[in-house]
Amino acid sequence: MYKWNDFKKITAVTSKRTGGFSTGDFSSLNLALHVGDDKETVFKNRECFFGKKEVMMAPKNSVFVAQNHSTIVKKVTFKDAGRGFYDFNDGIKADALYTDEPGLNLAIYHADCVPVFIYVPTHNIVGIIHAGEQGSVGNITGILVRKLFLEGVKPEEVYAHIGPSASMGHRVITKERAFELAALGGDIIKAIKATEPQYFIDLPLLNTLQLRTLGVPLSNITYSNICTYENNDEYYSYARNKVTGRNISFIRLN
Repeated sequence: MYKWNDFKKITAVTSKRTGGFSTGDFSSLNLALHVGDDKETVFKNRECFFGKKEVMMAPKNSVFVAQNHSTIVKKVTFKDAGRGFYDFNDGIKADALYTDEPGLNLAIYHADCVPVFIYVPTHNIVGIIHAGEQGSVGNITGILVRKLFLEGVKPEEVYAHIGPSASMGHRVITKERAFELAALGGDIIKAIKATEPQYFIDLPLLNTLQLRTLGVPLSNITYSNICTYENNDEYYSYARNKVTGRNISFIRLN
């Protein structure tokens, strides 16, 4: 598993695809119930991964999203524990979660999309964001951070980590899409790259720019520098395989 190890008072992890029981396109540690894999096998994978000492996820202490490439951000508490644990559609209808309750795991799924981990040590708040193309273009990271501002958080108190995701060279978009996005202006223009005849969008950069626009110091933003497309032996990649499993990323206050 991959860990964001900068802070002792949080656990922030991304699963890898190795060490599970799924076969074929989903080999082997697929943790998602909504991608067509055998459910009993997924539950075996979950039992294997969730039981690890560093993970320790259970219905009583975990909340999953029922993500849909939205820009919806929800604050959750232990009253939400168990949501999405046994049924994807029972998860919180959002693509980003945050909490100030210690011991509560917040989890998202991804296979190339950007997992953004958020930590505010001064306020004991953690958050997790599923930032795909639609969510990133819609500024889901900025939406979450603005919600933190409403709770009294200052920009310099926010720390963010960009987890394993597809790098810019593997985020191909059409020329029409590139011009459509560029017309939106702002940070998006800087995240679009043209290498004729192809156009690309740099989602890690876009999320970084959105954090910077809100005043989060560059020194507070760190990166895994892991490309899921190029490391398909360790991470699921939708861009490479289409039919594939999902890694999860989760964060909690210890």
